[in-house]
Formats: sequence, structure tokens, C-alpha cells
Amino acid sequence: MAATLVRGAARELAWLPSRQCVRHGSKAVTRHKKAIHFERQKILALTKYIAPKPAISESCMKPKVKADDTEKENLMEKFLCSQLENVIQDSKMLVVFQRCALGADDFLHLKHRLHKHEIYIKIFPLQVIRKTLGQSHLQALLPLFYGQTFLVVSPHAKVKEMLQAVRTAPQIQLLGACIENRLLSKQGVVNYSKLPSKELLQGQLVGSLTMLTAQTARLLTHHSTRLCTMLEQHSKEGGKETKDD
Repeated sequence: MAATLVRGAARELAWLPSRQCVRHGSKAVTRHKKAIHFERQKILALTKYIAPKPAISESCMKPKVKADDTEKENLMEKFLCSQLENVIQDSKMLVVFQRCALGADDFLHLKHRLHKHEIYIKIFPLQVIRKTLGQSHLQALLPLFYGQTFLVVSPHAKVKEMLQAVRTAPQIQLLGACIENRLLSKQGVVNYSKLPSKELLQGQLVGSLTMLTAQTARLLTHHSTRLCTMLEQHSKEGGKETKDD
């Protein structure tokens, strides 16, 4: 009995299975980021830097330049520049106005009112005006050309007639002028319109010069005229004395 038990125990100890199942643990995933805590997410969202936006977008500040305009010469722009040069040379009065909210019909009526006095409205692109005036004696007028501006020109300095015609259109504003090669501000144009006409000034000048020459001639001949008068009176008195004798 004991011998059989010993043999059975030895048989159990000596037996080994032919196969063994070995389980390996899974590898830890290190590439996945750990989720941020909800409170920290709120703090990061509140403290996130927001760059300030410019008051005016860059697209409005910088005009788009086409490649064709830079490579090829713009013949239309060249033609308008030559026209503006002719207008400047032929005009004694060149006034800059800004058009704020004037309708097309009112603008056309203003053109007709000015045309009666040989005053004309000329509209040129800003690029043409800056290019032409930058090479002339009217460089000081360049800051006035901003936005919707136009020129009022005339071969004569009819400032008073122009202001009377423009008075009916308060939507346009007078900015400055060049009258007879003199740069004038808005108040200077108003003061110029209050001056008398050139013919009246010439008449006043001729009258004053004539009065001065007449006064000078009278002063020069005063002594001789007085001497002649005294001698004539003395001769008359001498003749009376001889008759009485």
C-alpha cells in the first residue's frame, strides 16, 4: 500500500505537460496625450492671447497692383495726363472741390450754371492728378485730392460768379484754389471774390494818377500865376492914378 502511494507521488512529480500557455502583458501606449483637466481647459481658454485687429484692413490701405499695369505702359493714363497739363496751362482759375452727396441731376444742373460764365468742371482719376501735379508748380494742392474730388477751371478769374453758382449746391465743399498763379485757401478765395473788378481798379488808379499830376502842375504854376495876377492888378492901379492926375 505504501509502495503504491510512493510510486504514484513520484509519477506525479516527474510528469510535465508538453505545452504551456504563457500570457504576456500588453505594452503601455505612450503616444496618446493625457486629457487635460476641465478646469485647466477653462483657464487656458480664458487666458489665450488674442491679437488686436487693425482699424483699417490691409486690403483697403494697399491698392492691388496688376502685373499688366506695371509691365505695360498705360496709354489711356498718358492721354489723360496730357489733357490735364493742357487744362492747367490754359486756365487762370483752378479750384478744387469735394463732392459729398450730390446727385447726378443736381451735378448736371451745376455744370450748366457754370458753363454760362465760361467755367467748366473737369474730373480726372486721382492717379492722373497726382502724377501730373507732382511734376508741376501745383504740388502744394496734392493733399487736397482725396476721395471724390473734381476741378473747376476757367480761362478767366471769375471767382464771384463761380461762388454764386456753387452756393445753390451745399453738398460740395470748396477746398482750395490756384488763381492767377497764386495758391489760396477757402477763406482766401472768398476774400478774392470781394475785390472789385480789374477794370474798376484800373479806372481808380488812372483817376488817382491824374489827380496827382494835376495837383503837381497846380503847385508848380501857383507862384507864377499869383505873380501875374499881382502885376496885372498893380498895372491897373497905376493906370487909374495917371487918369486922376
